[in-house]
Amino acid sequence: MAVHKTSRSGLFLLELMIVILFFAVTSAVCVNLFVQAHLTSTAGGELTAATREVQSAAEWLKAADGDLEKLAAQLDAKAADGRLDLYFDIGWNRTGAQDAIYTVTVLCAGQRMVLPGGGEIAPAPTGREDYFSAVVAVWNEKGEILQIPVEKYLG
Repeated sequence: MAVHKTSRSGLFLLELMIVILFFAVTSAVCVNLFVQAHLTSTAGGELTAATREVQSAAEWLKAADGDLEKLAAQLDAKAADGRLDLYFDIGWNRTGAQDAIYTVTVLCAGQRMVLPGGGEIAPAPTGREDYFSAVVAVWNEKGEILQIPVEKYLG
């Protein structure tokens, strides 16, 4: 009677391949989660900085009673045609237009601006002399990041 010994190496190699496949799939899922977390964190940081700059510009505009020339003097910027632009680099430091990544735009009522990547900024006119209305928005080459209306009674 002949006794056949079965080789266990084939079973071991199959088990090893299954374990390697499991770890490969698990590591791919983990890398994807880390990438998504990084992208979410970056977008959150961008939105936080954009909110800070938009709120700051809106408060300066209210303090200037809606006068863009006065606001431009306070912020060391240039206002023209009912519009004022502030330019920021990737670290949200003020810069010139040629180096800008982000632009904060103050747009008075009655003006209109089309953004790159679609969308527009168009504050509604108030129709009252004792009231001003404007929009402060921040945008980049992809489009609008944040927009808030600014209104103040001047009476």
